[in-house]
Amino acid sequence: MKKNLLGSNISEKYKCEWVAPERTGSRKVAEILSYFGFKNNGHLVYYFNSYSYLHGGPNEKYKDYTLISNARNPYGRTYSVFKNCYPQFRDKNKENFKAFLLDNNIPKTMIINPVFDKKPDYVIRLEHISEDLMKLPFIFDVLTENQINLLSSHGKPIEDWEQFYDEETKEIVYDMVKHHFFNWGYEK
Repeated sequence: MKKNLLGSNISEKYKCEWVAPERTGSRKVAEILSYFGFKNNGHLVYYFNSYSYLHGGPNEKYKDYTLISNARNPYGRTYSVFKNCYPQFRDKNKENFKAFLLDNNIPKTMIINPVFDKKPDYVIRLEHISEDLMKLPFIFDVLTENQINLLSSHGKPIEDWEQFYDEETKEIVYDMVKHHFFNWGYEK
């Protein structure tokens, strides 16, 4: 397990740790989990349009807590990280995406992380955010189904990633993040 020295997204009341990888709907989920007292370094993960959560991985200190992880189809997430976090590729096309994946000089830790020692107890997939939130055992302590649906509305469509892939790039991404396919329950 990668040690997280900066803190964690924790609910002491519910004994849960929330892992919020980049490009997985973490801002939206932070707004919802703040209703349940999730904090990072003593600050609510969301408070009046201010975010205070970490994108880091699980913290060994909380290994006995229930582990919740945001997720997104690893193919879609990898393309989204490329598109939104690597400005050196001005044209976000299939050729540049492939060049990005093949360039070993570009660090891809944002794509590879988080790494888990165990499967999360609950996975909140961006593609099924409301449905997955409603599986959390504490969610109805505070919110109703209608509130969850309203609060979890993403506000923008999830971009179609398939047009940016061919068989070679799919294999590269799968090899890079097969742990995400396994831990988050996505098909290759």
